[in-house]
Amino acid sequence: MNAKEKYTGVNSIEFNQCFKSDDDCYHYLASAKWEQGYKCCKCGHIKYGKGKKPYSRRCTKCNYDESPTAGTVFDKIKFSLLIAFHIVFKISTKKKGMSSLELSEEFSLRQKTVWEFKCKIQQTMRSSQQYPLTGTVCVDEFLVGEYEEGKPGRSSESKKKLVVVALEVLGNKGVGRAYAQVIASASADEFRPFFKAYISKEAHIITDEWTGYKPLQKDYPLLEQVPSNKFIIFYRIENRIFIMFFRCIRGAKLNFFGNPFLILI
Repeated sequence: MNAKEKYTGVNSIEFNQCFKSDDDCYHYLASAKWEQGYKCCKCGHIKYGKGKKPYSRRCTKCNYDESPTAGTVFDKIKFSLLIAFHIVFKISTKKKGMSSLELSEEFSLRQKTVWEFKCKIQQTMRSSQQYPLTGTVCVDEFLVGEYEEGKPGRSSESKKKLVVVALEVLGNKGVGRAYAQVIASASADEFRPFFKAYISKEAHIITDEWTGYKPLQKDYPLLEQVPSNKFIIFYRIENRIFIMFFRCIRGAKLNFFGNPFLILI
């Protein structure tokens, strides 16, 4: 398979037929990496010779030897490239997601090794933030965390994390993209950076009547606050988002919630 035949399918049988060995994977990466021609990443020279390893290229000017995996998510992995390709395929195509434990059992790898590689994949798949949500966008917030006796709801003493989610609604086509981020409180000051980063000012934003959203109407003139009993359509969609949300973090360590994060669905 060359660069002009980039694999875009989700069929596992076809994927297995395309990538049967490490050699297939190295050839695919080399074709994609140097599709527009070779240019040394050290000195910018455009002529090269064979490197030490298959599909590597050595600059004829500075002798820098570059592997097809250099600068990619596959750089310095601790297992075969073929297994790495299959892990990426499963993570990006499984609707229900796969935990690091499931992946480690399937490919006979240590769970920590798989977990570290999975984190690299998730970072690579994160949004470029160049395309904010448009059209109809529903926004709400929810808590993530285990049950704490004597600390119901949004108690200030609770260890639960408050998460704001924005969902692009596509009418009869269902839902589009979604972003979620940990916030310190449900206030306008916490909402504003999230809105600025991920939602277009031309979007029709729908929220409940929580007071924290009201100050944002100055910057988002199409923001509409509706009573909770009329927010039922979003609640149905939100339940779907919750399921997808928790599937995204399956296998992740609990301290993953320690810092703000972004999820693109």
